[in-house]
Order: sequence, then structure tokens, then C-alpha cells
Amino acid sequence: MSPQTLNFKAAVNKKPNGTRFILVRHGETDWNKEKRFQGHTDIALNAHGVQQAQLVRRYFDRLEEAGVPLYQYCVSSDLGRAHATAKTIHGNKTPAVVLNNGLRERNYGHLSGLTGDEMLEKSPQEFASLRNRVPNAPLLGGESLAQFYQRVVSAFQQIALEQQGHTTLLVAHGGVLDCIYRHCTGEPLEKQRDWQLPNCALNVVNIEPSGDKSVPVWAWLGHLRNDETGQNMDEVDGRIA
Repeated sequence: MSPQTLNFKAAVNKKPNGTRFILVRHGETDWNKEKRFQGHTDIALNAHGVQQAQLVRRYFDRLEEAGVPLYQYCVSSDLGRAHATAKTIHGNKTPAVVLNNGLRERNYGHLSGLTGDEMLEKSPQEFASLRNRVPNAPLLGGESLAQFYQRVVSAFQQIALEQQGHTTLLVAHGGVLDCIYRHCTGEPLEKQRDWQLPNCALNVVNIEPSGDKSVPVWAWLGHLRNDETGQNMDEVDGRIA
């Protein structure tokens, strides 16, 4: 199922019938620019990433001033780049940002911090499994794709259960959002990704009381038009999630 192409404001302008998530990937880091796979390595936002998070905050402030309902609860990965993004967007609102280590990026084990080319040189077989999205292929010191997916979906489902009937702002990582997208659309884990995961884009998922899921907005960038340093669109281009 492909996401619809609604404007973000149109998608959130009225209260959902069931449970809603606003999903945000963290702002840019230097390792994003270098196309390094960060995994659990705690890399900070760079200046561009901070600006992206600030632009989300300003856009949300404008919507709230115009009377558009947004969210009641904010949850974030406990890794610094996601937490810093969430704190910038959420500010001093109550309740405060809740950290959830189930929303961490995939653990890439001994390949963490490498570019795709460096992964290929260090461990060709593991890199081939990553690139070809082999769900149960082991990764030394890290998580298989299937293990990662199950961790993320379990955390997402628990948050949805706890926040049933409400809207949650969830700030995490590209791989995490990819897992949630697949869970909500039925896209198979093995499929190569053809949807974008830009830093600080806005994404919306609705879960109806029946359990049916929809993705009315994905990778919406209208709030980043004033990003003077240029938007990092999606540094891995769908090759590896």
C-alpha cells in the first residue's frame, strides 16, 4: 500500500477516530553526511540537524497558534541525536519527552560507523546480506534485520496500546521509521525500499479502532523550505535500511 499525498496540516487538522502517530526522523549528523551507518553509536546532531529540528518546532508552533491539534505525548529513542531532536520540538511541554530504548536504530555490530563501501571491504558476505535485505542473516555483534524489526514493532505496538485514542509524536531513526512504515502498510521486510526517509521530514500514521492502519502523509518536507543550508534528502537512497 502506498501512502497518500496529503499536506501535513490537512492530515492532522481534525482529531483522529482512533490512534495517531506523527513520526520524525532525527536531524542530520556529520555521519549522515558521510553516509556512515550510525547504529547504536551516539552521534550528536550537527548544526544543520539542529536547524532542521528548530524548523519543525517553529512549524508546529504556527499550527498550534492557528488552533490545529497536534499531539498529547512525545516519545523518543534514547540515543542523543533523536532525544535532542525531540527536546527541541517538544520544548518544555508536559508531560516531558519519554525515552524508549526499543526505538533505537539497528545495531550494526562490528560494522557500525562504516560507509557501505567500507562494509563491503571489511565483510563482503555480511554487506551482501544487508544490501539484499536477508531477514535472518546474522551480523557479528549486532542484530539481524528480523530481530531489529521485531524489536521496533513491539515497542511501537506497546506505545500505541498505552496511548490508544491519542496522538503521539515519535522521534527516532531512519531504520526505525522504515520498520514502522512496513508494519503499517504491509510491505514485506525483504522488499527494497522505494520510499524516502529524510531527516526531520513529517510522517503520519493512523490506527483505526478496528486496527486498520493508514499512512496519509510520508516524507513531507513543506516545513523545511526555509532550510538555508540545504536538505539532506536520504543519504542511503534506499540501499540499506
